Amino acid sequence: MRYLVTGLCAAALILAGCSGTNTTSSSALPNAGGQSPSASRHGHWLPYNLVGTVVHHGLKQMHVEGPGDAPPGQRGGYYASEFLGSGIPAWAPKPNNENSPPVCTVSGQTYFVNGIAADQKGNLIVPGSDPSGYTSTIQVYQGPPVCPGGEQGPLLGTITDPYGQAVDAAAFNAGVGPIAVSEINYDTGKGDVVICTLASGTCSPPATSSAVKLWGAGVAMDSAGDCWLSTATRFSLGHPEGFQLIYWAGCTGNGVVATGTQNKTYGGLFIDDDGNLAALDAFNSMLYVYSGCKPSCTLVGSMQLIGNSFFGNLNGAGTRLAVGDVTSGSVDVYVYTPTALTYRYSFNNGLTSSDNVEAGIFSPSNQRTHYKK
Repeated sequence: MRYLVTGLCAAALILAGCSGTNTTSSSALPNAGGQSPSASRHGHWLPYNLVGTVVHHGLKQMHVEGPGDAPPGQRGGYYASEFLGSGIPAWAPKPNNENSPPVCTVSGQTYFVNGIAADQKGNLIVPGSDPSGYTSTIQVYQGPPVCPGGEQGPLLGTITDPYGQAVDAAAFNAGVGPIAVSEINYDTGKGDVVICTLASGTCSPPATSSAVKLWGAGVAMDSAGDCWLSTATRFSLGHPEGFQLIYWAGCTGNGVVATGTQNKTYGGLFIDDDGNLAALDAFNSMLYVYSGCKPSCTLVGSMQLIGNSFFGNLNGAGTRLAVGDVTSGSVDVYVYTPTALTYRYSFNNGLTSSDNVEAGIFSPSNQRTHYKK
């Protein structure tokens, strides 16, 4: 993910960084999540350049056309976020291993988006940050169709987050229920979680933790209303590194560190059909799957990814994983079990690598099995 920086940087300076921000060499991968500690209220956003090529790390690649990924009777498909893109592209409700073009693009206020989310109803949740002001918004589009008739689902509403830079979201039914949003707090410069609703049009005061050292990225919420946040712990050569998983019972109070994790860097989070918590290790191209984490985690599986991936989710059946891949500017799709991944295919038609593809998601997501009726 990208972070706010002070002042306007010329395009020629993007590869090398610019004064007043954390900078790194031109070989650095893009930063994942948050603001520069020196960010101003009226800053601009700066990506670092991408390097490297896709290495498949021995993963079995499959090009097999299969049934649609949505549950029976539900339309579904894919969305992706590009940090520098002008919208959220969506692809038809079928496996996209033929690299078909998007069927439409969700326009709206999709400025500077890091993570995006879909709930178990297929509603699309888009956290965005306004570079011209000190505000974030969370927009919710009605599902389950992905752009029915060539247009996105109607906008159900826009939520204002007055506390920080919105980064990622998680919800079971964003239309009527709570939405957990990870953010970088404007006052502390550290990660926290807010609970937002369409009914109120705003967010609760942040759930914070004295254990948080730096920025936050992925957020997860289970049916009990408990929350987790993936956070970085330090800077190294200008970009955030390290990992701590923070847990809040009921998504309130002072969160605690979830112990027993093995991630080296932070990234997105999601919950699978078995109730396991999966944590993307973005800078190391890994996915770790844990059970428990309330707050003691038990490792279930550790799997290699083909690129650097920050955000993703499972399909409605919980059997396929889609992730954004900033290394190759694509959405990568895997067959998922809690202990193994099989690389299936990637697609990039309609994406631009230099715009930084941070999230690839299925809609609807798999969280229906954990939804409190």
